[in-house]
Amino acid sequence: MLAGARVGAPRLYSPSLGRISATTRLARALHAPSEGTSGGLLRPDARLALSRLSAGQLATAWAVYRCCGSTGLVRAAPGLLRGLEQARLGWLSGAVVRRTFFAWFCAGETEREIVQTMRRLQGAGIGAILDYSAEADLGSGNDTRAQANVRADALAKEYLHSVHMAAQGHGAFVAVKVTGLADPGVLFRMSDGSADADDAADFERLLARARAVVQAAESHGVRVMIDAEHSYFQPAIDRVAGVLQRETNTSRAVVFNTYQMYRVDALQRMRDDYARARHESWRFGAKLVRGAYMELERERAAEQGYTSPIHATLNDTHAAYDAATAFLVDEIASQATAQQPAVFVATHNNASIERVLQQLQRLSVDAGDAVMFGQLLGMQDATSYALAALGAPVYKYVPYGPLHEVMPYLVRRAQENSAVASSIRAEATHAATELRRRISERLLPRKPAPAV
Repeated sequence: MLAGARVGAPRLYSPSLGRISATTRLARALHAPSEGTSGGLLRPDARLALSRLSAGQLATAWAVYRCCGSTGLVRAAPGLLRGLEQARLGWLSGAVVRRTFFAWFCAGETEREIVQTMRRLQGAGIGAILDYSAEADLGSGNDTRAQANVRADALAKEYLHSVHMAAQGHGAFVAVKVTGLADPGVLFRMSDGSADADDAADFERLLARARAVVQAAESHGVRVMIDAEHSYFQPAIDRVAGVLQRETNTSRAVVFNTYQMYRVDALQRMRDDYARARHESWRFGAKLVRGAYMELERERAAEQGYTSPIHATLNDTHAAYDAATAFLVDEIASQATAQQPAVFVATHNNASIERVLQQLQRLSVDAGDAVMFGQLLGMQDATSYALAALGAPVYKYVPYGPLHEVMPYLVRRAQENSAVASSIRAEATHAATELRRRISERLLPRKPAPAV
């Protein structure tokens, strides 16, 4: 747990970073005359994001993107890290990762570093989703039940500390990974129906921990994202999210569940959950992502001989994602404010973002805080800054924590980036171009204009 962990004084709920005119600005931008310009509503400009970085940060960005662009290096990275650890050279890999991938994709380890990152983003009109990036999976530890519960209690306290830090901003979120709030085996057995009485008792303890975090968040104007995880945990995670939403989302969407749209069943599950929310009269909140565990899910399905839960093609995933956003935006447009769902469009795909903006324009919707956008820290910054310039509620997913805890997250980010090679090459090129421009300006200062 980070130092200074306590929940601070209550503050009034402040949607969309507390910017009273933000959604009005977005509505005006969407419906303003084009003034002869062509192209889409979303106009990312890499220079706008890069201009805020120091030369050192630009160099780090370039190096990280270049590494991510090397498919061979990314594939070899997990084995290299394990090999260095076994050779007692973990300090060396840690030093390299800390100064590169950790510095670029994470906010830091201390409260001061994390709050500084959050306030830097806020200064650019971008909110924060604080994410203590400790992950758990089956076989990730050999704890007894008692030890697992002690570990889960400690992580629940860290999430309360996340709330304390998020409350220092405006309209921030805290991300919660449910697998950290109990032994992952309990969630696995609760999901496949093989749980016993001890598992049921541990699940109730999990719910109590999650409730404490949500109650603290609600009282401090902070909202909560329940992260999606591996498919074999998801039924139990959805159950937790449903309980928390039913109890909390009575007047506004405070708790959001996450839907990984690369899963074949995701679109129907999302529709069913929305119908349940309407029937039970609570506000539905959904974060839509494409998905983060594709390779693991397919490998596990092949090894164990069951049908992969993942769409067969990328285009199928794109279609499911866009269908989900279109469905929820239509519902937002057709419902009175008190019944509107809320959707968090979490994507690096500019085409999907453009479709949402075009739909809002076509339906003449001033969605307020019911439609939000988000990207990961260190990725697609040009998109985030362009959305902020439009006045859209936009957020960065801000991971933090001890380096050894966030290493799985960093490996996934490298893998995700390597899968979109053309985009990552463009990011590296933009960083290099800005760095060269600054060096050129320092070496060759502009000559003063001749006197007239």
